[in-house]
Amino acid sequence: MELLLEHPAELETEDEKISSLLHAALQSRLAFLLNLAYRNEFNIFTELDLDFASGKTRPDLCIFPKRTLDWREDEIVVSDVPLTTIEILSPQQSMDGLIDRVYKKHFPAGVKTVWMVFPPIEVVTIFRADRRLFNFTEGTVTDPVTGLHLAHAEVFEG
Repeated sequence: MELLLEHPAELETEDEKISSLLHAALQSRLAFLLNLAYRNEFNIFTELDLDFASGKTRPDLCIFPKRTLDWREDEIVVSDVPLTTIEILSPQQSMDGLIDRVYKKHFPAGVKTVWMVFPPIEVVTIFRADRRLFNFTEGTVTDPVTGLHLAHAEVFEG
């Protein structure tokens, strides 16, 4: 018996990005830190394919209100809107393209905040739909809408 898996072709365009060691390290670390601090309040997912009315996208991390997962039923593409998405700038990724995606896909769908992580300069910027930005280069990264917070030093720990 042969099993064929189909992968939605339309998700393989702008959301395909070339990863790197630092990108992978940050993605893993953020998922770990967020799960450690908030596993009872939120679900943290990595590389989840989202299908919004505003378009398809695949953020590095998504944060949803806590829900019980049914391990017998999976979803390949999710249409629920996360509270927060996190994007980590990849070496070959355009910052303008990433910001454009945030304002054209994430916020119109109802995402409350987007964290954008810039590895080479160790900055976390939190975007709100009203175009207010919060930059963090040290101290505590604090989301002004969800209240999520992480120590900047732990995010970029060497």
